[in-house]
Amino acid sequence: MLYHVSPNAGLETLHPHESSHKKAYVYATGNFVVGLLFGVKQDDFDFCISTDENGLTTVYECYPDAFRKIYQGKACSVYVVDDEGFERGLTSWDEELVCVKDVRVQNEIRIVDLYERLIEEESLGNIVIHRYEFNEDYRKKISAHVIDRFIRFDIDLNNCLKQDIRFSTHYKGIVEGLLGIMDGHLLQ
Repeated sequence: MLYHVSPNAGLETLHPHESSHKKAYVYATGNFVVGLLFGVKQDDFDFCISTDENGLTTVYECYPDAFRKIYQGKACSVYVVDDEGFERGLTSWDEELVCVKDVRVQNEIRIVDLYERLIEEESLGNIVIHRYEFNEDYRKKISAHVIDRFIRFDIDLNNCLKQDIRFSTHYKGIVEGLLGIMDGHLLQ
């Protein structure tokens, strides 16, 4: 049994769609809490998400109050699907399984307020949520994560500040710094 979580209710069949991996997949996970994190639109510029060897999910906010802003008051549907046709290892994250064909939904579980549900999961010890901290260690971790994503996703640094409010609000210094070191002046 796997979970696909979506802000869209009432789906009977899940269709592959292209995402950051540039291939059309239906995404799913065997970890219910990980699935919940993808119940609304968010990405690697909002959170740094990982799981440990025991399946415990850890989330770091990439900017202040991201967790509440993204999840509070938002509903989603958890779709239970059979694992047939799903493959692990086609993306860089082991929690993520993908299928290249349509997937039939077996059951739908509605979550009325995703933020409240995730806070409940936190109180049960099923997820660790690190709220943004204004200290050197935390900010180093987030900076490294964000820079990795700028490079990995081949973000157009010359135009991204105009295209995404998060970049101009939270990552402007990083973008300007990267542009500064890419002008060739550091080459010997």
